[in-house]
Amino acid sequence: MLDFNIPNRPFASEPITGLMLPDGIFESTIGKQNINIHLINSGPATIAGAKVYVESVDDPGIVVTAATYPLPFAAPGISHLFRWTANFSGATPGVHLVSFIVEVGSERHRIIKKIFVTRVSFNAATGAFSADTPEGRISISFHGFVRPKHPAGCGCCKKRDQNPDNPTGQHRRSVLDYVRDGIAAGKNRDFTLCSRDYLPLDFSVEITETPAFLGQYGDLPFQDPWWKILLCIIAFLLVVAAAIAEAVDGSGEISTTGGPGGGGSPVPDCCGLAPSGGGTSYIAAGLLAAAAAVATAAGLSDLRDPIRKGQDHTPVATGLLTLAEKLHVQLAYAEPVALGRPFKVGAKWEYQRITTGGNFSYEATESHANIHTLSRYEITAPDVIRTYKRERFVVKGKFWDADKRLFTGSQLFVQCFLSGPLGQWRNFVLQDNGDYNPDWKANDGTYTGQTYFSYDERGLWTYFVIAQDVNDAQPNMTPESAAQIIGGLVRTHHLSISFEGGECALVPDGHVSVV
Repeated sequence: MLDFNIPNRPFASEPITGLMLPDGIFESTIGKQNINIHLINSGPATIAGAKVYVESVDDPGIVVTAATYPLPFAAPGISHLFRWTANFSGATPGVHLVSFIVEVGSERHRIIKKIFVTRVSFNAATGAFSADTPEGRISISFHGFVRPKHPAGCGCCKKRDQNPDNPTGQHRRSVLDYVRDGIAAGKNRDFTLCSRDYLPLDFSVEITETPAFLGQYGDLPFQDPWWKILLCIIAFLLVVAAAIAEAVDGSGEISTTGGPGGGGSPVPDCCGLAPSGGGTSYIAAGLLAAAAAVATAAGLSDLRDPIRKGQDHTPVATGLLTLAEKLHVQLAYAEPVALGRPFKVGAKWEYQRITTGGNFSYEATESHANIHTLSRYEITAPDVIRTYKRERFVVKGKFWDADKRLFTGSQLFVQCFLSGPLGQWRNFVLQDNGDYNPDWKANDGTYTGQTYFSYDERGLWTYFVIAQDVNDAQPNMTPESAAQIIGGLVRTHHLSISFEGGECALVPDGHVSVV
């Protein structure tokens, strides 16, 4: 009898940057995304000759590209990563079920897992971005972003002066539309990253409850993550979208409304980011978006959402309905925002509860550290690859958490991103599954992956090995406990956003000469 398990919730990765979206949540605005799973043989014996595929999804608006993958050997307790491309353009926001099949001969084993889907949109009349869930709509108005002092001085962000069709760089449509366009167009070797907006600085949030609720506490979105996860998703998407919009027609400035931040930065000398273009620019865009997401998560605390804290301190009388909730947040970056490092972010926020019996408020000033960190990691790869010998480029990585414990198996989502001398871009997954080609021992903490280069790809390539954590919340957890586990945030250190001027340097893991 077959006994397979998917220990973690299936998670989304988007094709522009290749990274997992915050908490692995699927976003319909993006359209095509990858559905990723870690599959484990939970039985006592090794299974040979298995096949794995998606049987169905409960929402007809989610269209999965059919693919059946072989699983030649599945030893007990070993994780194997599989992914399918799916179009979420027509998906209904909410919780959906995906049925996966493991088949060996005439025997089939079905695994049904939940996924979460949001829909982010932009209201041109109000300048607000919003995300929909079954529990309500969260609307966000940005008043300011941390920005480099002289973005054009980096040799980019000049299109609004050069483009006669769009001399002011104004949005002719939602900046979010550029995400889908970028996916449809594929990778552009001439793409050069220039971002005018780095980190959320000052913003207002309004949650319209669906439906209005009685009592002190409302439902969490999807009955699992905090509301701030939707903020992280929007922050991630906007940085990617704005970078593409800037490259296309110079309209890459994220819409901001009036407010204390005034659309700018209180830091006079935020560093600029000027990668060389092509694949390096796509990698840089992903890392910059990841920094925006992790900074937002850190500023609002992993452990308890400010919305929940506001509810804690605004009890309501019996019979009163909460119609909406508002939050105004000002973040303060006293330290460089460094991926994989325990930097601190300050947050001053004011919460307001709007009820049928009046309004109630609470405010706080806090400081929290990024907890999505590593104490260290090691990457090994060859320095030279000889295409005439058909040599494999094999990359190995080992990662230790903040308590110096080695990550293994399905605990991380690890990818190697390669940027070529002519602007090429590619990525591949590293696994710790002992499949012998190329990983030799399962669950030993050595994540391994490989690729080949062709004769036409000769030159010096740069590579980044990026590890993201995975949401491993279990179905038997209470929503409050599950919400404290956040996945999809980058733990490896490849970018620091500093506030001393100069350039934000990308830190690759190495270079390989392809001859």
